[in-house]
Amino acid sequence: MEYDAYALSPLDLSFAESDIRFDKITHLASKLLRAPVSLLTVIDDLGDRQLLKSAVGVPDELRQSRSTPLSYSFCKHVRDSDALLYLADAREHPLHMHNPAIDAFGIISYLGVPFHGERGKPLGALCCMDQRPRTWTEQEVELLMQLASIADDQFYLASAVRDRARAKLLAEKAASTRASFLSHANHEVRTPLSAISGAARLLGAISTDDKTQSLVEVIERNTSRLRALTDDLVRIAELDTATASIAAESFDPINVIEDVVARNREAAQAKGIALTSNSLAPDNMVFLFDAHILTNVVDQLVANAIKYTAAGEVRVTIEVLSQEGTVIIRVSDTGVGMGSNLQSRLFDEFEGHDPRSARDGGGTGLGMNIIKREIDLLGGTISLSSGLGKGTHFTIRLPTARSLVDSELEKAVEQNDHRYITCLECGEKLSILRRHIRQKHDMTPEAYRTKWGLPDDFELSSPAYRVMRNAVRNRK
Repeated sequence: MEYDAYALSPLDLSFAESDIRFDKITHLASKLLRAPVSLLTVIDDLGDRQLLKSAVGVPDELRQSRSTPLSYSFCKHVRDSDALLYLADAREHPLHMHNPAIDAFGIISYLGVPFHGERGKPLGALCCMDQRPRTWTEQEVELLMQLASIADDQFYLASAVRDRARAKLLAEKAASTRASFLSHANHEVRTPLSAISGAARLLGAISTDDKTQSLVEVIERNTSRLRALTDDLVRIAELDTATASIAAESFDPINVIEDVVARNREAAQAKGIALTSNSLAPDNMVFLFDAHILTNVVDQLVANAIKYTAAGEVRVTIEVLSQEGTVIIRVSDTGVGMGSNLQSRLFDEFEGHDPRSARDGGGTGLGMNIIKREIDLLGGTISLSSGLGKGTHFTIRLPTARSLVDSELEKAVEQNDHRYITCLECGEKLSILRRHIRQKHDMTPEAYRTKWGLPDDFELSSPAYRVMRNAVRNRK
């Protein structure tokens, strides 16, 4: 095996440093083979040195320098041949009798086996040495080979941990870069889309020609789809980088369900589908959820159910399991359903449709992935059961952070969550500004704070702002 151009990788060099895990192996080798000296070495050809990753029984100067000149190394021959080296008396071996280590350190007998690194390439050796002639037994050879195998496994494990940490950092950096790019791209795309949409509406208003109206409808439909795609991509990026946040808002989830049903009733009636809702929850129940996320999730499921149902009904139910502290929301339809192969991929990115139905239903293929991840963000779960021609049934289970049935407590919560902060862009008063400035003014919290000279840690929600204000007041 030729090593004249051999060079250690940065990973190999990092493993040449002392490591207590390998010290245990050399101590065990020294004890089991009754050898005064045991080394785990890494050969650095470019540095013309033998690095001592672990050493037992060496002089103080070697313990401090943790290396020897390569000319002193028996282990280099083990590395080069990737095979066992057995020397009962090095002074009598024609290839090793002139090794300076014999005179400098009194090394007479040597037993070494290869130590392997990344992708199984030999890096050096695990060896035992004695200052007297010695016959190494078959059992001792076997023991040293087993210990070297343990050292190899330790290297592979540490390498895998390092690679995983590196991959995680790269993935986080890539996700952050993607999120930043998509955020800027979304802003750049939405501006001309708004201009195109506005121009199309103006064209539709000034022309009554049927052909012109048809073209306007095409423009409006496609700008709407592009706007939805950019919104989905930005939301995915937010979820990737963990910048997506939830707000603990007190509200009645029954009202959310009723609002979603009312919003989608016209679309259902246009297809001749019955859209109903049913509540199995007590009246006047107030929970702490993120109302916006929950509304979007239920709205998306209901809209999809209507889209893929040609006849029959779509039904939404809400149930509260007080003992379990759980809210259950079900969205069921009598639509085309889906096979088991699609069900297993439904919540993956760009896997939200069967290709045949996608042509009819449209969409980005990101919606179901976003739904799954937003429900995860709320600490809940979503599951489905379906069959071809048998409809689809989604079940959302959410933990209840708090429920209030006492009217006085409910009034207290309403007072505490009263609209409090005024949007400096338009003067509207809201409890939480983050969504408002993003949706209405197309601004990030950072851009809003910078524009109006607010501190970087200024909280854009009234509950958080009250806490901050009280803390400042108490310090005074």
